[in-house]
Amino acid sequence: MLNSKFDCAYCAKLILQSYPDFFIKSMRPLKGGWDNEVIEVNKKYIFRFPKNRDFKLEKEIRALKELKGKLSMSVPDYEYIGQDNTFVGYKKIPGHPITQDYLKGMDIKSRNRLAADIARFFYEFHAALPLVIARRLLVNKEIIHWRPLVIKNKVLGRLVDENISNLLTTALKRHSEMYKHSRNLIIAYNDLHGNNLAFDRQAGRLRGVFDFSDIAIEDISREFCSLFSADEHYCLKVINNYEKLSGRKIDVRDVFIHAVITSAAILGVFIDQPKTKNYRHALNDLKVLSKLSSQYLI
Repeated sequence: MLNSKFDCAYCAKLILQSYPDFFIKSMRPLKGGWDNEVIEVNKKYIFRFPKNRDFKLEKEIRALKELKGKLSMSVPDYEYIGQDNTFVGYKKIPGHPITQDYLKGMDIKSRNRLAADIARFFYEFHAALPLVIARRLLVNKEIIHWRPLVIKNKVLGRLVDENISNLLTTALKRHSEMYKHSRNLIIAYNDLHGNNLAFDRQAGRLRGVFDFSDIAIEDISREFCSLFSADEHYCLKVINNYEKLSGRKIDVRDVFIHAVITSAAILGVFIDQPKTKNYRHALNDLKVLSKLSSQYLI
């Protein structure tokens, strides 16, 4: 649902201010993310509008220029960039999102093929954006990680479940140690989930990836944490494929820590909205992760 400020009329006005000859025949709001509102225009284009004026598209614009022609699957090719980067527009990437239910319903062969496609995307992305070009892309390392701060300030002390509280305390300590000594920093895509994927159901292949707004300098293990929260065993399959392609070794214990920290931070953001889907999903993920703690907190 669109923010009241970003109704279709307002977005059309922004587009026409930068491209007065652009003919708008139809507009349809799509499900946006945390940072952007998304509108389908003329059934052909996707336009993204940052919700917050402080949110900068320049990093994403530079990264996608650098990636052009270097990936085996489609990514947005921005044909329209608003004045002062107020929006971006690109031709739709054909395909469907991948829900957890759809993933679970896939046959083994299709699941394995998708795991290989996701691993290849990560491998090609990391190879195309080496850490040495981070400054040119305006990609920075977080000096203060916001997720641990949210957990400490909003989550700890408010959870009834003692197992989850103990898990968070341990995870915070491990997370801090991880970044003090990390030698595995990369430019990470940093936002892999089903709504950012374009999947060809007929061919059973991943055709495209979009929304590069969260790219950041991160420990490589963080790249896989959202997959771990969604499906532990499937995540391990993706990691195995990635290790074969890249020659890197991924510490699954670190992936687990990132999964805990990410879910707990989302819980903190929505701590005062316990009826929301985000709160319920985050709490459920933490309950599942707490049952795995004896396996990964070694």
